[in-house]
Amino acid sequence: MTATGPNRIVVIGHINHDRIWRLNEPLRAGGRIAWSSRETRLGGGGYFTARRLLDLGHDVALLSNLMSDDHGETALADLRAAGFDTTLITRREGETDFADILLDPTGERTILSSERRLSRTFLLDRPISADAFYVNAPKLPPAILTSLERAPLVISQFPLREAERRPADIMVGSKADLPGMSMADIWTRARSLATDRLAHLVMTDGPAAISVFDGTAERAVTLSRTITVRDTIGAGDTFSGSLLNALLTGMNVVSASQRAGDETTAWLEHREALGETATEKSIS
Repeated sequence: MTATGPNRIVVIGHINHDRIWRLNEPLRAGGRIAWSSRETRLGGGGYFTARRLLDLGHDVALLSNLMSDDHGETALADLRAAGFDTTLITRREGETDFADILLDPTGERTILSSERRLSRTFLLDRPISADAFYVNAPKLPPAILTSLERAPLVISQFPLREAERRPADIMVGSKADLPGMSMADIWTRARSLATDRLAHLVMTDGPAAISVFDGTAERAVTLSRTITVRDTIGAGDTFSGSLLNALLTGMNVVSASQRAGDETTAWLEHREALGETATEKSIS
């Protein structure tokens, strides 16, 4: 598949209201931790990946949920103004649950999310078509599964909680989320989730080499350069968006992983230089 113009991409995932606490020191048991600043902004795996794809010029539809309160209304208006297709976003009655992210001076983050927010399912009443789908969700209704089966390209984030099987060509994950597991074991779990359609597993490891595995051979993809930043929130999701974009231009998965890794480094560096996020809008 080669991109000749904007592709129609459907991103299935959460749109969060992230409340980010910048801590003055790392978390420790029983400690009293001071914080220097606090901000609230749009985030979540679905949002960051979709934002990257939108910035790269694609026609992006978000299949997600937003609550019916003022926070949900503001977020919906901001997403529309940014250029997203929001027709697949479900409005739910109730108040927005914020995700609290504790960010220490080294860039390590601790994410606190309510069980209620994480358990919300994504709704679709009929199958839809697109040039590609990106999935970052554990539970998927039949209409979404049918849409994925018919799609020419599907990338799925590796589900960390109990999840349903979904057809996917590539599964993307982080080694930090699966400590101590070999690539062969991760592949076995990924294949059980992504069906026999799975062709490649792409595992990031922070600034270390990216591993690309096809069930038999593993390729290590080393980044052209690495940087140290205070805020890595959204880096993995941004990588997934860049990976999908590279694949749509016709690149093979190894070359696409290289480009996605280097582009994510540049994205982090740019955001760090600005001193605040360039790709997320702060909200009240």
